[in-house]
Amino acid sequence: MRLLIVEDDWIVAHFIADVAIEQNCEVVGVSHSYDEALQVIHSSKISCAILDINLKGARSGIDVAKVLKMKKIPYIFLTAYKDFETMQEAIELRPLSYLIKPVSQEDIVAALLIAKNSNKQTESFVYTVNNKGMIMKANEVIILPESERIVFIQLIKNYRNIVPHEVFFELLWENPDEISEGTLRNIIMKLRKKLDLQINNIKSIGYCLVPN
Repeated sequence: MRLLIVEDDWIVAHFIADVAIEQNCEVVGVSHSYDEALQVIHSSKISCAILDINLKGARSGIDVAKVLKMKKIPYIFLTAYKDFETMQEAIELRPLSYLIKPVSQEDIVAALLIAKNSNKQTESFVYTVNNKGMIMKANEVIILPESERIVFIQLIKNYRNIVPHEVFFELLWENPDEISEGTLRNIIMKLRKKLDLQINNIKSIGYCLVPN
């Protein structure tokens, strides 16, 4: 995998590069700003990028993501922000993953594995959601308790992309501040067991449905 790293903190950027190289990724560039990133994007063949949202200059990592999206190049967001509005703006661009600083080696490895998996050719996911909001497998309607149905629909609609905890909370409960992540974790465990699903837990961020 040919990886572009866009991060304005030199230490963090090279930490990510070192981890990526250990995972047999080729780092094609380390950029510190929007302009530097675009130079690499337009001059190199890239299969994935890790983007810090907050960059030097007026343009952000979200602006870089929009360029990558037009070129159909997948990307992973990296940020110190944890507020829901920032996460929602980033998630709407459908990144492969969303990492919160301070980021660990394990976090980076997990995100890179998701990126590598996204580049593999696989069959279409067997579950779909019809225009009536019903979960289907071929011509069969899948009946689930309401909380499990809500969570599974979000996972299906964002197949191979991370759904943040906050998105689930907003959909499941009127006041997400009163809900623990343990409740969501139990729902995910039930879905895995009932439907034999591969749902990855992205630590402190959310869940991602990937091929078995």
